[in-house]
Amino acid sequence: MGRFLLVLAVFLIAHVIPAMPAVRRRLQARLGEGGVIAAYSALSLVLFAWLLREALLAPYVSLWFAGPWVFWVALILMPVALVLLGAGALAPNPLSIAFVTRPFDPRSPGAVALTRHPILWGLCLWGLAHLPANGHVVGLALFGSLGVFALIGLVVVEGRRRRVLGEETWSALAGGTSFTPFGAVLAGRARWPRDPVTLLGGAVGLLTAAALLAGGHLWLFERDPLAFL
Repeated sequence: MGRFLLVLAVFLIAHVIPAMPAVRRRLQARLGEGGVIAAYSALSLVLFAWLLREALLAPYVSLWFAGPWVFWVALILMPVALVLLGAGALAPNPLSIAFVTRPFDPRSPGAVALTRHPILWGLCLWGLAHLPANGHVVGLALFGSLGVFALIGLVVVEGRRRRVLGEETWSALAGGTSFTPFGAVLAGRARWPRDPVTLLGGAVGLLTAAALLAGGHLWLFERDPLAFL
């Protein structure tokens, strides 16, 4: 258990320090924006894989009984989370975290029309969707901390980007989107994105969800999400 908690702390710290403005400016000066994104992504994947491995090896200490209904929470929320992650990962986004450096056009915001923070919302929903079905100490620590961490990141990134861009630029870029997922679309301020990049990212997210349900989740994480329904 101690090693799992240590790796969890390393994972969280590794995502806080590089995001600090002073540290990020130094990294950008040395690596460039593309280099920072590539290094940050590689580090995140390695640490995440390590964290999941330690979670599987940690002892099981029960906290609550997970009835069949709680697994429906994950089955409903996870496709949404993966669509947001898939579409957001391919979208330029000056308003939040982005993995690509293409120019952003507010007249055609793509995945950003769904929310200003598709990647962070995807991560937040991923954590919170898994929490009810994992009623044990490791599940609470892993999914609870990562879900809350992403939720805090939403607020922090929103405020930081708004200050950096300034109110005039922020208003021009953010007018066709919303903080909450699908808020601008449901309010009529934005249209459902139909551009090929967003459709591709969303399709990859849905295919990933289908692959996980078809046996991928059992193979990767030794848990079948359909076994308890």
